[in-house]
Amino acid sequence: MRVLLLSTYELGRQPVHLASPAASLRRSGHEVRTVDLAVDELTDVDVSWAERVAISVPMHTATRLADEIARALADAHPDLPVALFGLYAGVGSVDVAARFEGEYEPGLLRWAAGELDGVHRHLGRSDLGVPDRTGLPGLAQYARLEHGESTVLAGAVETSHGCRHRCRHCPIPAVYDGRIRVVPRDDVLTDIGNLVAAGARHITFGDPDFLNAPAHSLSVLETAHHAHPDITFDATIKVEHILGHAGLWPRLAELNLLFVVSAFESMDDDTLEILDKGHTVADMARAVDLTREAGIHIRPTWLPFFPWTTPDDVARIFEFIDTRGLTGSIDPVQLSIKLLVPKGSLLADHPVVTSHLDHYDTDALTWRWGFDDPETAVLHKELEAIAANASDCGQEAAATIDEMRQAMSRVSGRHLPPPSGPVVVAPRLTESWFCCAEPTEGQSVSIRLRPR
Repeated sequence: MRVLLLSTYELGRQPVHLASPAASLRRSGHEVRTVDLAVDELTDVDVSWAERVAISVPMHTATRLADEIARALADAHPDLPVALFGLYAGVGSVDVAARFEGEYEPGLLRWAAGELDGVHRHLGRSDLGVPDRTGLPGLAQYARLEHGESTVLAGAVETSHGCRHRCRHCPIPAVYDGRIRVVPRDDVLTDIGNLVAAGARHITFGDPDFLNAPAHSLSVLETAHHAHPDITFDATIKVEHILGHAGLWPRLAELNLLFVVSAFESMDDDTLEILDKGHTVADMARAVDLTREAGIHIRPTWLPFFPWTTPDDVARIFEFIDTRGLTGSIDPVQLSIKLLVPKGSLLADHPVVTSHLDHYDTDALTWRWGFDDPETAVLHKELEAIAANASDCGQEAAATIDEMRQAMSRVSGRHLPPPSGPVVVAPRLTESWFCCAEPTEGQSVSIRLRPR
């Protein structure tokens, strides 16, 4: 079977969720082409070649864009079978032949062979193999690591899927329900070696949480560092794990873990409890201190806007960032993100949230809700517009945050002075958007199709 695999967005990374299924399909004897619409254009040449099309949907932004593709394919090629696969496969609103959630490879293989249609969730173990990045754009087309005066090519791998935790706002527990599935150690190490051979000098561990399976992840990192001692790394680790593995951070620094992304979300302990984050505001401050003592940068992510948010709540995030010296560690989009409640969200049934839900928007793939405080609604629109414009035109993060700080002061009437002293810019990847942010106009994918 000739299978066309499409990706729309994977955080600016060369998409492992094309490379992994491509490997499985090719091993099973299928012909595979891959197109990453974050950097390439989908044309009728590839679509006309394909007997089946499968679109990767690992996150909200990707799914919104994937729905655009599915509609275009249905209009131009109504007889062409289309499937969605990945974490958000059950969320998309467009009618497709099949949807595969969780560990999607087994279902995708049966679908490619014409044996399976419909909606399927597989959480068992799968024989994934080493991702096959043949045919993908080179690493130079993707986000790079900026560190001081240097900019280097970066690659991304995954050592595990799913998550042991059930944070209510996160889409992962809605599918994996507290389960994780590790990727075989040797497969990850081979993939890292292939990325290094392709020019990568920095590797992102794209796991939902790198310390969900600490022994496995550390074994991968130890061996990768031994094989590639000049390569740096970053990973996503929740506050609870940062504190729970306090003694581990000096060793992680020795292994060239350059920075860690951690979901702080809110400066309100009640909100953190509603989200079931497993940490408090005080814990966030300790996490900053702990990682810094080890010489590892921390890049917090935020979810500032809930139905009950006030301008003062958002102001406290700005104040925390400024007083803790984190201004150079924040991607501006983080300060504009509004809670999404997609289909199946664990928050959709939470009593504090349900009273605010209005209707389900099938285009935006989220329940719509309004702010209790009208000033917060104005503030959100201003910060969202500033972040989107800055992202599309490539504005410096520090300048964008300063612009957002001024808007914050203007709307709330609460003066927020800029941070005292120079802003220390932490190491960062050049892609500043985020999986739970709604796509901007600049992220629209390029499609050139004609009817058969």
